[in-house]
Amino acid sequence: MKKLKSLTFLCALVLVSACNGRSSVAFSSSNAISSNDDSIHGIVFDTSSSSDSSIASSSIETSSSSEASSSSQIISSSGNSSSLEESVIYYDGYYSSLVSWQNGEDLKRQLNAIMRDGYRPLTYTKSNKQNYDTNIHADHSKYDFEYLDVIYNSQNIYKNETNKGWQREHAWCASLMCGCPTESAVSFKGRATDFHNLFAADASGNQSRGNKNYGYAELKEPLKGNGEDGYSYDEKTFEPGNIDKGRLARAIFYMATMYMNDEVDTNNGINMKGLQIVEEPVSYVQGNSCAFAIGNLSDLLEWNNNYAVDYLEMQHNITVYSDSDNPDGIAQGNRNAFVDYPGLVDYVYGNKKNQPGSLKDVVASASYLHSEEDTLSHYAIKQAKREYAYGETLMPSDYTVVGVRKDYSYTVETEDILNSYDNHTFLESDGESVSAIIATMINVISYPINLNPMGQCNNADLVLNTSGLDKKKPEVDQNVSYGDVPFIFNFSTSYQNVATDGMTINNISAGGITLGSNNRPLDKLVITTKNIYTIDRAYIKAQAGNATSSYSLKIYVGDTIIHSASVQDSKAWNICGASLNEPLTGQVSFVFMGRTSLKINSIAFNAIIA
Repeated sequence: MKKLKSLTFLCALVLVSACNGRSSVAFSSSNAISSNDDSIHGIVFDTSSSSDSSIASSSIETSSSSEASSSSQIISSSGNSSSLEESVIYYDGYYSSLVSWQNGEDLKRQLNAIMRDGYRPLTYTKSNKQNYDTNIHADHSKYDFEYLDVIYNSQNIYKNETNKGWQREHAWCASLMCGCPTESAVSFKGRATDFHNLFAADASGNQSRGNKNYGYAELKEPLKGNGEDGYSYDEKTFEPGNIDKGRLARAIFYMATMYMNDEVDTNNGINMKGLQIVEEPVSYVQGNSCAFAIGNLSDLLEWNNNYAVDYLEMQHNITVYSDSDNPDGIAQGNRNAFVDYPGLVDYVYGNKKNQPGSLKDVVASASYLHSEEDTLSHYAIKQAKREYAYGETLMPSDYTVVGVRKDYSYTVETEDILNSYDNHTFLESDGESVSAIIATMINVISYPINLNPMGQCNNADLVLNTSGLDKKKPEVDQNVSYGDVPFIFNFSTSYQNVATDGMTINNISAGGITLGSNNRPLDKLVITTKNIYTIDRAYIKAQAGNATSSYSLKIYVGDTIIHSASVQDSKAWNICGASLNEPLTGQVSFVFMGRTSLKINSIAFNAIIA
């Protein structure tokens, strides 16, 4: 590979903001294969044949930490020159037993047998640990492996922002296929824990969807997004944006094929019937008998035909099948046949279901995605340090760049890589966030860096020791410590049984504690230094505990308010505080007012030593 000789153009890129937009490509229902999702990034593939793709533009592709499934196209088998022998070699011969079929039912049975062979159902929850890893690997964005391309939103979400930022969404609602609510359904490994049906989803979109069927909504609720991304819904139907329609429809068709037969949920004692896709929307009413069905078949068929498989949908399919990065406990061992061959949908569920056919009659997605070519596709960030204190320096060892091949394998790369922030020491003049720029000879990647002013304090990143905290004593001053600094902790709640049950107080994996919940709300929290200090800086890292809550915050030194803020659920920690022009003397207090739950990570202040 030729070395990149000059990257002086980076001087103008040093402070660019991270771009989080997603694009969509218009399609036409012609027989020609339309350009794949890479065409929107400056690389155009020659689609005149199934041979190796060629770069038709000499411009360097620009990519950010946010990347989405964006290819919208219909791929027709009409005029397909592939012979049967050429077709079956795709996907390492996974479909070699599928030669021909008499009708849709025959094809459905054959696909069920193929997808069941090697299938290892994964766990949803084990020992109180959620299996987020499969979706983190399967749904990461194209250019930044630590950000997830979520459905229902154009903004990618950092992998650690689980529950409030992103959640696992069942394309086929668990309650509509298991005969019990989701929390019970996922205790049984199988249809409710199948990761071909589980996608990383925007939390608010997931909650708005509920148990609604996918389909075209009457837009009784305002559209979230612009039609290409986001969602809308009415009483019975939930409509995802165009960029999500194809992959969600193909997940539904997979589920109806994979779970076509009756089975027993031994954990919940439920006889689960084989799944059916019907024309009318299906409602879920808890306590009633489950229909084991989902609706809007015509809409789903249209989405499959109008929105072709793209890079990220194939990534999800391959990763759930066999994750080369970490196969132990992450890979499920089977493929979604309708992602590999979308044309099979019409033979099983559409207008060709009474017709015979053979594999040569349908187009393999790999033929236009080039997903079996062992050639370099692009560069991506595998991992990176994303938060720095003022005074810290970004080093080349702080991030890992990988070269991603068209078959989705990747290797760590060090040559032809240049980061515009290498050896840069962050200062207050850089602001609160910057975008580091990594240039390669194929594409330019930007990834966000948050600057944490707490590191400038001599009492920095103080984390609460909860061992002495009594959750059954509201409105009582309690002695606690943050690091080795003594504090007074006082909370109040409207929860009536707090003296018996105690308010909810839990340690969290990301550091810090969660106080309160929807059922046991935290109304007020005051954290005050036990001693008097002269300070010139004070900060706290916190966030509201769920997507609908917020807390007002006031920071005091003595009786003087030095900072006021609204602490939101921003899908990241809020660092709130102030740097003072003139030092103040007094006890330092952090006062929160709200009414649900609050997460406190750490406290920092800078004491002036006389």
